[in-house]
Amino acid sequence: MERMRRARNAMLVFYYVFTACGAVFCLRRDGTVYNLLLAAAALALPAVPFALYRVCRLRPVYLLEIVFDGFVLAAVPFASLFGGYDFVPYWDKILHFLSGFLFAVLGTAVYFSCKPGHKLERADAFNASLYTWMFAMMSAVLWEIWEYFVSQFGADPQQVAATGVGDTMQDMIVCTLGGLITAVSCWKYLRHLGEKRRKGLMMSLFEAYYRENIAE
Repeated sequence: MERMRRARNAMLVFYYVFTACGAVFCLRRDGTVYNLLLAAAALALPAVPFALYRVCRLRPVYLLEIVFDGFVLAAVPFASLFGGYDFVPYWDKILHFLSGFLFAVLGTAVYFSCKPGHKLERADAFNASLYTWMFAMMSAVLWEIWEYFVSQFGADPQQVAATGVGDTMQDMIVCTLGGLITAVSCWKYLRHLGEKRRKGLMMSLFEAYYRENIAE
């Protein structure tokens, strides 16, 4: 636990140094209000887990924080502030694919949080994995609705001018595929519950959260 906490702290230091450099680079290149808000959001996002801990009275899950910060680092400071979307091919699609994994893990946690007794059982394999997949698909739809809302203020995150609905559909498809892969991992994890098998990163994330905040 202590080693994970130190790793989380190191990740946060790296995140803020990298993001501060990205904010300066971005604002010197184009000091618009949109970029200013983007830089502010990038600096604020690592506080989301801490806010959730306080509001929902959760115990810290350091592995989850590290993965969350790593994803946000790739999605906002690197992709938006430093312009990673422009020089890494398909970076947007890679991020949406990875978001499918993360939201699917969140869906698994929600499933067992809502289940009476919260017990992990092999009988949950089908229902939990299906819920996990549907949760990831829902996240893709909600994100595209958010991007559409943002586009009403002058930005074009959905690239409507260049691709029509193509970019939106591709984003939803790759997120759905990421969620499906995690759903399969969830199914295997529950079907072989108690056996000594490799869990993979996504189920390790879920297990860490379950152990700290769901298990009775």
